[in-house]
Amino acid sequence: MHVMFIPSWYDNSRNKVHGSFFREQANKLQESGVKVTVAYNEIWSLTLMGKIKEKSGLFFEIEKGLRTYRYKNYNFIPKSSLMFNVFDKRVEKLYKEITKKEGKVDIIHAQSSLWGGISAAYIAKKYNIPLVITEHSSVERGVYVRKSYYKRIIDSYKTADKIITVGNGLKKEIEKLAGRKQIIVASKADVANEELFNDLTKLAKEKNMEIFKISSSTGEGIEKLLDYVAKTLKTLPKEELYEIEDKMVYTLDDKKDEFTVTKTPEGFEVKGEPVERLIRRINIDDNESMYYFQKKLKELGIEDELKRQGICEGDYVKMLNWTFEWYQ
Repeated sequence: MHVMFIPSWYDNSRNKVHGSFFREQANKLQESGVKVTVAYNEIWSLTLMGKIKEKSGLFFEIEKGLRTYRYKNYNFIPKSSLMFNVFDKRVEKLYKEITKKEGKVDIIHAQSSLWGGISAAYIAKKYNIPLVITEHSSVERGVYVRKSYYKRIIDSYKTADKIITVGNGLKKEIEKLAGRKQIIVASKADVANEELFNDLTKLAKEKNMEIFKISSSTGEGIEKLLDYVAKTLKTLPKEELYEIEDKMVYTLDDKKDEFTVTKTPEGFEVKGEPVERLIRRINIDDNESMYYFQKKLKELGIEDELKRQGICEGDYVKMLNWTFEWYQ
């Protein structure tokens, strides 16, 4: 059994603990007797241009006992869903190199849909390989998730043969996303090319989706579409609402909220009791935990102080033994 293990984030020369949980999982899998090859698409932010001394491209190394292939390069189209097309090709290069050097891949195991699972689904479909996704993070509450990413994320869930979640709430969310009903609406029916509509009809049939032809100027098809939506909404389960309660604890020890921000040659260093408490509470490999982290930086006044001292996107911030890049 040969598993191609695809982490969504992983350690690098700038952050030694990033994705350490994924590495532990890969090691455990290998210890059980399974052949494991790590394939990591190491994405560099454009804000690091000129700061990274490493070469881009495909590299192999045995890292802490794991055969690891990395493809390193910048994300040249950040915050656009088009970047996933580039990532797909990079992961495909990793896959081809791994099959060439390590042999046939029996299963792909991706850790989280965003980022690794999306390209893992592309490889799984193209080369007909079973796919398992272990999801660690909420899509709906994820810090870095944009609406334009949803199509590729949902597609990865639908492609996966098995999905493992770290909690029941996450399981329900994925079931809802993967089972969400989709339709095709062809607008401008009064002026649209009939051949184009026929192509859309063919696509709808292939995807088992309803298609509606409408025109906002003439009103054609709109009533039919609204009737369909109204009837469908009645059949859908009610959304569960989650209320997050913020609690503030007041103490007589003012020093517990004191911190210092120091500018260093490498960037900025933040020290103090609130910083130590915060770092102990978060899991840097979880999007929800990182959302909490960003929220607390604002509440504690750390973000304002960093900005006052002139922090810019791409600067490094050190808190305890963790260094990360700053983004607005």
